[in-house]
Amino acid sequence: MKLPRNSLNGWIVASVQQPAHKEYGYHKGWSPAMDWCKERYTEQNWRYVGEGVFEFNSEQEYLMFMLKWS
Repeated sequence: MKLPRNSLNGWIVASVQQPAHKEYGYHKGWSPAMDWCKERYTEQNWRYVGEGVFEFNSEQEYLMFMLKWS
């Protein structure tokens, strides 16, 4: 499987839809996904690019993120 990569830095690009708030059914923005990443990864291993786009420097971190948030 060829992973989508940023041509400038080589990081793997994850683009997902905005998560819904489970309790109320409305969107809470990207805070839940960003908090999830902060709990699991160091700052050097991921970054939030903007509006549904995250980047990861390892395939394992990318795959875990996609399993959780896609």
